[in-house]
Amino acid sequence: MDIKEWYNKPKIGYWSKEPLDNTAVLCEYWALKNDPDVKVIGTELQIYNLFSKMLKEEGWQIQLDYKKELLPEYLNVYQDGNNKPVIINLK
Repeated sequence: MDIKEWYNKPKIGYWSKEPLDNTAVLCEYWALKNDPDVKVIGTELQIYNLFSKMLKEEGWQIQLDYKKELLPEYLNVYQDGNNKPVIINLK
């Protein structure tokens, strides 16, 4: 594949470079356009799927996102929720 062909393929931020990890739990901060900022706890794959769902159903648009430290209390909430992704509203 040449550089032009690679450049023109659709990408989704840093997720496009490697397969999404569905094992390690992480915390991401999302600055949302027209909505309160949130922290999302889950695996890369869960976070990607959650964003896709929220974009489709709620029209969420992320203006800024970055990884944050996964605090023990966030991990406990994730585990208490049967390892499903968690959205923490930061109003």
